[in-house]
Amino acid sequence: MIYFGYGSNMSSTVMAKRCPGAASLGVARLDHHRLTFDLPSRRWGGHAANVVPDTSSGVWGVLWNVTEGHLTSLDSVEARYDRYPIVVTQNDSDIMAMTYKVKESLVSPKGGSPHPTYVANILEGAIEHGLPENYVRSIRARYLEPRT
Repeated sequence: MIYFGYGSNMSSTVMAKRCPGAASLGVARLDHHRLTFDLPSRRWGGHAANVVPDTSSGVWGVLWNVTEGHLTSLDSVEARYDRYPIVVTQNDSDIMAMTYKVKESLVSPKGGSPHPTYVANILEGAIEHGLPENYVRSIRARYLEPRT
């Protein structure tokens, strides 16, 4: 199974703990969606990542080759999310994958702010796997850099 991670699951360090042996298949883009932080999270002390439909945007992430055992582990960790089949683009090719989206009943309508440690995990994975610099820069600017 191919899994598209767009939050902290982009990090090899995080994935090694959650899914030992999962192999990265490189970066991909989920078109017509945007990254948002609309799940209140006690684990992270802020709001956790989600992807929501947005025809004018796209979300970059990392593809992972995962086993059924890995999915069981991810389902446990991502218990507040539902699994969704998606199509992502990698090197101009469409790839069937799955990802997690926040359960509708748990979405905070106004969203919120992610904790800086959580954003650092996201950026660690983004940089490690070579996501586009402008995407990394936009996350850093929006969620880590002080606003003047």
